[in-house]
Amino acid sequence: MPRAASRCASQVSCGPHQRRADLDRLRAHIVTLERQAAGQVRVRARLVPPQDVPPQDVPPPSGADELAPFRAEAGLHDMRPADYLDAPAAYAFAARWLAGLPADRLLVWVRACGDARLDFGAPCPDGLAGAGLDPDRLIRVDARAGTDALWAMEEALSAGAFVLGEAGAARAYDLTASRRLHRAAREAGGQALILRAHDADGSSAALTRWRISALQGRAAPWRGAGGLPGLGSQRLSAILERRRGGAPAAFELEWEEDALRRLEPAALAERTAQAAAG
Repeated sequence: MPRAASRCASQVSCGPHQRRADLDRLRAHIVTLERQAAGQVRVRARLVPPQDVPPQDVPPPSGADELAPFRAEAGLHDMRPADYLDAPAAYAFAARWLAGLPADRLLVWVRACGDARLDFGAPCPDGLAGAGLDPDRLIRVDARAGTDALWAMEEALSAGAFVLGEAGAARAYDLTASRRLHRAAREAGGQALILRAHDADGSSAALTRWRISALQGRAAPWRGAGGLPGLGSQRLSAILERRRGGAPAAFELEWEEDALRRLEPAALAERTAQAAAG
């Protein structure tokens, strides 16, 4: 995070009113920096040869967002956790994907109520903001798993929204239903991310199919009062099992955030006791 620009207090002579004005400006500047930092997440990604996907000639990463090419085409995308406990990683992957879509549309999150395979709680606004996704853009829809949830997804797509839809293991999400969602997304120039259960089966008309699993992140370099390390980077494995018109691939994605790390404002750090006393 950039250090707040300020003048050293020992180099200026100022009265109480001037000091109060300087502090007010400093507070406002800190608020601005913190708001900007909420959406600034450094993404590091590298391609890795998956064990269960045939090796392909894939260009090395360029340092840009590796998911950008998959966001470029309107349509339907399937994703599922590799195992039951990988569902939170799949949600995180979907949130990062949505955060990179154009900000001129609403996001509709259709939750499939009653599906125990995806029962990991409700979306957290602070967590979404930390992933670069503005929670004010998000509309949450709670629908019964199955046809009700699919209907809500299709209506949201037809209205021009980007959609994250929970299909879970519902049998209603079949080739016919996925074709309807894909067509609705294409006609509106939008995207639909469909989150399926880890043990869901059946085919779909999705442009891509992903399998997501959590990886152990690096520990934070600092420790708390109890000696425990802070929250480290978020890492996950994203295996592209199928891509229409393209080859399978695998990615290791890692996100680094500056949570709980703030530089001390220069005007306070460099002041002497005599200068502070005025």
